[in-house]
Amino acid sequence: MSEVTEPSKIMSMDEFYEATDNGNKLMDRVWYCLGSTEAVSDQKVFWEHWYWKEGEESKEIGSKAKEGCNHTLTIESEGDNKVVDYPTWPLTFTKDSFKMWPAIDLKCTVIAPIGLTMQPVMFPKDDSRTEFRVDYCSMMGKKLYFIFVLDPLISKEAKDAEFKKLESDFGVKKEWFQFVQWDEKYVVGSTGEPDINPK
Repeated sequence: MSEVTEPSKIMSMDEFYEATDNGNKLMDRVWYCLGSTEAVSDQKVFWEHWYWKEGEESKEIGSKAKEGCNHTLTIESEGDNKVVDYPTWPLTFTKDSFKMWPAIDLKCTVIAPIGLTMQPVMFPKDDSRTEFRVDYCSMMGKKLYFIFVLDPLISKEAKDAEFKKLESDFGVKKEWFQFVQWDEKYVVGSTGEPDINPK
């Protein structure tokens, strides 16, 4: 496998906010992880529910951060099917950046001390259920990619078309990814996520 490199092209923040209607098309949706350059192949479920923090939805995106939330759940595919229900991760959006704040559960409290700057690469048009959302992050010298979709049972034909576009337009190769082991009979909502995605 070739070395994971940064994308040859990315979305500007202006393009990102245009594609997402100022972040609104990210929110009130469940994003299903298809694959990552991180180890996700031992998981059979990996979803993230994104929503605006209470009181934030009506705010404009500017120099001061507009805040959202990310609730993630994963289930392992082997052994005892371990479920990990993560503490809510804060999200912040300004006109110049989009950050995720990994939350750490210390039992007595939850902290999120370090923000990861996420770089949007691709985003589905008009809530397409056959297109990828791809985010890139460089962390401590490591180059990370995540692929999300609005439909966990996206067809092989749609995936092949998106991977072809991902490599030809952005220099991101399919061979870099590990894939979540989604059951072809997976039922949306069966692992606790809200069934809210546009149909």
